[in-house]
Amino acid sequence: MPGERPSYINNQERLQLLRALRESEILRELAELLASSLDLDHILQVLVRRTTQVCEVQRCAIWLLGEDRKELRPVIYHLTSPRINPNMIQAADHIWHHSTLQVENPFIHRLLTEKGMIFLNDQRTEESMRPSAETFLVRSILYIALVREGRPVGMMSLDNPGEIGTFSEEQQQLARAIAQQAAMAIDNAQLYQQAQTQRRRAEQLIERSQAIYEVAMAVNSGEDLPTVLEIATQHLVRGLDAEGSTTLLLDGGMLHPVDSTGLSGVQSESLTAALVDLPYCQQAVTTGLPLFVAARRLGVAELLWYHKLEIDNAMVIPLMVGARHKEGQEAHRCVGFIFVNYHDPDHSPPKGHYAFAQDIAAQCALAIEKAHLLQRAHQAAVLATERANTLNAIFHAMSEAITVLNQDGQVLMRNSAAAIFMGEPLHSRERLHEVYKRHPAYTLQGQQISEEDFPLIQALRGERIRGERISITRADGQERAIEINVAPMFNGARKQVGIVSAFRDITQQVRIEQHIRQALETMLHMAEAVSGITDIQDILRSVLEMALTALNCQQGTVQLRDEEQDTFIPLLTLSSSAQAEDRQHLSVQKQWLAAEIHRRRDYLAQLHQGHAILINSERYAHLITSARQAPPSPIKGLLTLVAPITHNNRLFGLIWLDHLVPVEHSATEPAPGLPLESFSIWDMAIIEGMAQLAGLAMEQARWQQEALDARTSETAMREANALKDEFLAITAHEFRTPLTLILAHAQVGQRVLRRTPNQDQSTRLTENLSIIETQTRHLTNIVNTFLEATQINRGQLVLTMEEVDLAAIVQQAVHSHSTSSTMHHISCHIEPCGQPYLVMGDSARLLQVVANLLQNAIKYSPQGEPITLSVRRYRQDGPAGGQAIIEVCVADRGIGVPSDAQPRLFERFYRAPNIQISKARGVGLGLYVVAELLRMQGGTIHVESSGVPGEGSRFIFTLPALESQTNGDD
Repeated sequence: MPGERPSYINNQERLQLLRALRESEILRELAELLASSLDLDHILQVLVRRTTQVCEVQRCAIWLLGEDRKELRPVIYHLTSPRINPNMIQAADHIWHHSTLQVENPFIHRLLTEKGMIFLNDQRTEESMRPSAETFLVRSILYIALVREGRPVGMMSLDNPGEIGTFSEEQQQLARAIAQQAAMAIDNAQLYQQAQTQRRRAEQLIERSQAIYEVAMAVNSGEDLPTVLEIATQHLVRGLDAEGSTTLLLDGGMLHPVDSTGLSGVQSESLTAALVDLPYCQQAVTTGLPLFVAARRLGVAELLWYHKLEIDNAMVIPLMVGARHKEGQEAHRCVGFIFVNYHDPDHSPPKGHYAFAQDIAAQCALAIEKAHLLQRAHQAAVLATERANTLNAIFHAMSEAITVLNQDGQVLMRNSAAAIFMGEPLHSRERLHEVYKRHPAYTLQGQQISEEDFPLIQALRGERIRGERISITRADGQERAIEINVAPMFNGARKQVGIVSAFRDITQQVRIEQHIRQALETMLHMAEAVSGITDIQDILRSVLEMALTALNCQQGTVQLRDEEQDTFIPLLTLSSSAQAEDRQHLSVQKQWLAAEIHRRRDYLAQLHQGHAILINSERYAHLITSARQAPPSPIKGLLTLVAPITHNNRLFGLIWLDHLVPVEHSATEPAPGLPLESFSIWDMAIIEGMAQLAGLAMEQARWQQEALDARTSETAMREANALKDEFLAITAHEFRTPLTLILAHAQVGQRVLRRTPNQDQSTRLTENLSIIETQTRHLTNIVNTFLEATQINRGQLVLTMEEVDLAAIVQQAVHSHSTSSTMHHISCHIEPCGQPYLVMGDSARLLQVVANLLQNAIKYSPQGEPITLSVRRYRQDGPAGGQAIIEVCVADRGIGVPSDAQPRLFERFYRAPNIQISKARGVGLGLYVVAELLRMQGGTIHVESSGVPGEGSRFIFTLPALESQTNGDD
C-alpha cells in the first residue's frame, strides 16, 4: 500500500535495535564485572575472555604501560582459535611475554596520542610492527588505546590469527566502549595496587625503624652487651623472616660465640674459628656489606663449622665500626658477625633486607665498641686504684653528698653519701637529664622545677649556685629537702669542663620550720573551729588534738581544776603511740607530778600568771630521780610541757603534753635526734596561746549556755547579748597577749639576725620569722573583726558620711584583688548611666563591704572560676517616679548557699553547713559586719543561690542614690 515501508527495512531496524540492546547489555555486564573487583589479574582475565566473546574474534591481547611509561609490556591474551597447533602456541607464548613495544614506536605513539583506535588490514605492511606480525600470525588487527582522562594506560588488540578481514562499524564501536570501561577498571586496579604496595612498604619501614630505634635505645641506655645483642638478633630474625641467628665476636682474628637465638644445643666451646679459614666471612669484611651464602657454595671445612652452629644457609652480616676513607686508609674494622639462618637454599633476600641488616649491624657494632671502651676504661681504672685509694676513702667518708659531673652533664663519680641519699648505684654514670627524670625537683613550696631551672643544669651553664634549697623524691619514695652548693671545674685554659656538687640533707631543719608554720596555722584553725562549739569537753578535745599535732607530742592530757577542793581532775587523755603499759606508767608519773606541782607554790604562781612550765631532767632533776622509784617501765625519761587554761586570771585547768624517751637512753643522755630540751620557746608561746584561747572558748560556752537558759525573758536575752559583746571585746584583748608575745619575739629575732655575720643562716631564719609575723597579723585581723562586731552591737561604731562614688569604690576593690588573686578571673561591669553613681556613706566602710564580699567569692570558688561585679541604677516603684537605687552584685560560680541557710546567713557566728566542701576558714562574723555596715548607711543586702555547687551565689546590696543636679533618664 502507498505510504507503507518495505518489510525488509522494518526487519533491518529491528535487527539494529536488537544488536544495540545486546551491545548495551553486554557493556553493562562487562562494566559490572570490571567494577566488582580491584584485582588486576582477575580484571584482565575477565576482560580478554569476554571481549573475544562479545566482539566475536579469536584473540584479544592487552599491553600495559610500564612504571617508567616508556614501553608497553604484554600482560595477557586470550586465544580461541582451534586451528593453531598447541606447540606453536606454547612456543609463541614465551616469546610474546618478553616482547615489549616502545612508546616511541611511531605506530604506538600515533595510536596513544592521536588516533585512539587503528585498524590494520595487514600488519605486515606496517614496518615497525612487522616482526610481531610474522611471529604471532597477525594479519588484520584492530588496536584500541586504553586511555583514562587523557592519560594512556595501555593498549588492547583484536584479531583472528592468520586471517585477513575487516571489523564492522558495530565491532569497532563495541571495542571502543569496552576499551573505555577497561581503561577505567585497569587504572583503578593499578592505583589500588600502588596504594597497597606503598602501605606495605611504609609498614615495613616503620617496623624496621622501630626495631633500629629499640636497638639504639638499648645501646644508649647502658644495657649490657649480651642484652643488646639479644634484642638485635630477635629483630633481625623477625624482620628478615629467618629461622634463627648466632652472634660471634672477632678478637685477634678469631671468632668467639656470644649469643644464640632460635638455635638449640649450641656448645660455645667448639665454635671458635679463625677468620682466615672462612672465605665468605673475609669477603663480607672486605666489602663491609652483608651477603647471602647457600650451604652448597661452602667448602668442606667451612661447611662443618656451619653445621656446628646449626646453620644451613646464612646471611653473613659483618659488624663494622668506623668509616672507609677514599684515600684507601682502612679506618673501619670488623668486631664480629651475625649469622642469620634460612632453611631454603634458594632464598633471595631483597635489597631492603640487606639495608635493614646493615643498620642493625651498625648498632650492634657500636654496642660492642662501647663495651670494649668501657672494658679498657675499667682496666685503666684498676691500674689507678692503688694510687686513688686514700683519696677515695676520704671522699666517701665525707658527710656531705658529693657528685662530680662533666660539662655534658654525665655523672663522673659520687661519694657514698650521695649514692645512699639518692638511692642510686655508687658507680652509676647516668646523665643529668636521666637523674632529673627519675628524681624530679620541687621548690620547698611544692612547685615543680623545670629541667632548665634545675640548679645543676644552671651550674653547667656557668651560673653561681650557693645555698640553693630544693625538695626531691628519692627512688624509695621519700621526699627529702636538700641544700646545694656547686663549684665549677676548669681546665688549663680556664674553660669550664665540669662541676662539683655538694649537698646536705636539711629535711629535719625544714620540717622544724614547717612545724612552726603549722603550729601558727593550727592556732588560727583552732580560733575558727572552737568558735561554734558549746560543749566544754568537745572544745578541750579539739584543742588537745591540735596541740598534739602542732607540737608533735606522743601523749596529752587535760585536767580541770576543782576550785572548791583546789585539785586537778583528769578529763581526757589522747595518745598517738604509747602502749597500754606505758600509758599506765605515765599515768602514775603524771599523778605524782601533778601533786608535786600543787605542792610547790612557785609552780602554781607561774601557772596562775598564764605561763607554761617545762619539766625535764635538766631543770627538775629531783623529779626524775623520784620518778626512778616508780615500777620499771620501757619509758625512762618523761619530758612534759604543762600549760594553764586561764581566763580573767582564773585557772580552769591544765594541758599536759609529753615527749617520751626510750629506756635505752638515760635521763641525762638524750636519744639521737631527740634532745631533752625538745620544747622550744616557740612551742611554749604557742601552747600558752592555745590554752588561753581554750579558756576563752570555755567561757564563751558557759555564756552561751547561760544565754540559752535566759531566753525566757527579754531582760535575760539582753544580758546574754551583752555578755557575748563583752566576750568578743575580752576575747580580742586577751587574744592580743599571745599574739603580741609572738610578734615581739619575731621582731626581736629579726633585729638580732640582721647583726648576725652568717648571711645564709640569717636569711633563712629571717624568712621563718617573717612567716611568723604574717600569720600573727592574720590572727590580729580576726581580733579586729571581733572588735568591730562588738562596736556595732554596742552602737559605738562611728561612720564618716560624705558623698561617695560607689562605682569608683567597686573598681578600686576589683583592681586590688585582681592583683593579689591571680588564680581567679575578676571582672567588673558598670552599666552606662547618665548620672554618676553617688551615694551618701563612709567610703572606707563601703570599700570594706565590697572587699569582704569579693574575698568570700574568692574563698568559696574553685581556682580559675570567674567572679563578676556589676553596678546598675534603677528606680523603685512609687510616687513621682520613686526612689533612685544603686545596686551592686557580686556573682561567683562557687559552692553556693543552701536555701535553708540563706535566712540566717547574715547572723553573728553563723556559717552555712556546706562550707566543709571548700574547707575555707572563718569565724562567721564577716557577712554580719557587712550587713550591719550597710544597714547603718541606709542600705540592704540579700543573697540569691540555688545551693548547687558550681552554680555559685549572687550577693546583692543596694544603697539610696544621690540625685545629681542635672537629672537624666535612669
